[in-house]
Amino acid sequence: MRKLKFEIPESVQTELDARDAAQKKATVEELENGVFQLKHAWADDKRGVPNAFLRSALFGVVRRGRRAMVKDAEIAAWGDTKIKFTGEQLQQSDQDVWMACVEACKRAGRTEVVVGQRELLRLTGRKGRDTKRLFADLERLAFAGIKVASARHTYVGTLIHDATRDEKTGEIALSINPKMAALFGSAGATHIEAEQRHALSGDLSKWLQGYAISHKSSYRKPHLIGLEKLQVLCGAQSDIRKFRFNIKKSMHELKEQKIVAGWELENDVLKLWK
Repeated sequence: MRKLKFEIPESVQTELDARDAAQKKATVEELENGVFQLKHAWADDKRGVPNAFLRSALFGVVRRGRRAMVKDAEIAAWGDTKIKFTGEQLQQSDQDVWMACVEACKRAGRTEVVVGQRELLRLTGRKGRDTKRLFADLERLAFAGIKVASARHTYVGTLIHDATRDEKTGEIALSINPKMAALFGSAGATHIEAEQRHALSGDLSKWLQGYAISHKSSYRKPHLIGLEKLQVLCGAQSDIRKFRFNIKKSMHELKEQKIVAGWELENDVLKLWK
């Protein structure tokens, strides 16, 4: 069969090029003006997170008091995604703070916001008034350098730009990189139920929530993953026997919270479905 060659008329191609240039110019202007433009925004009771983060050890299951300082370290990630990280190791509590920062910016529609410490704590889901710890977490995120390379985008930068606290009013001025919005595309991000996450008891359960809902699954087509691979992806440092026990405990919790419809663990292969 002879292949037909289709050529776009020059006038049509010129118009398409002009539209593309105009769109790029508008995007640049939005970035320069500090607009945080999300094409696929989420409701206020959810938290948007790039799948690259949820399916990796970037915000890992790190033992309390065991954070390490690393430089240009490769982070375990799902599929073809490549992540490099410089800074103090991050854990699930850091993800809570980072999501709160993104949420505050999303609601304001800008990359620079001023928010009260208690309001930011509320967005993280934390109880109490530990503002000293909150600002230490912001400092950690400001120094956290990442390179995330996926099939669609490569992002190089920090998780937040900066944070300033007014010691009299307690307000925090923080900013994030507007170019990070590219990581929240329709197929590249997951919207987490905030209240469900806040109700979970441990870091592994929180990590598994993001991992489970970021994958398509059903009873007929469940998601399957070996325990050894899962342990590497979440960054847990326990021995496999203890990890197996913790996985069972966390998966029970996820089912109770109706995050997954069911799960099975057989021959060290986890099967889950929504």
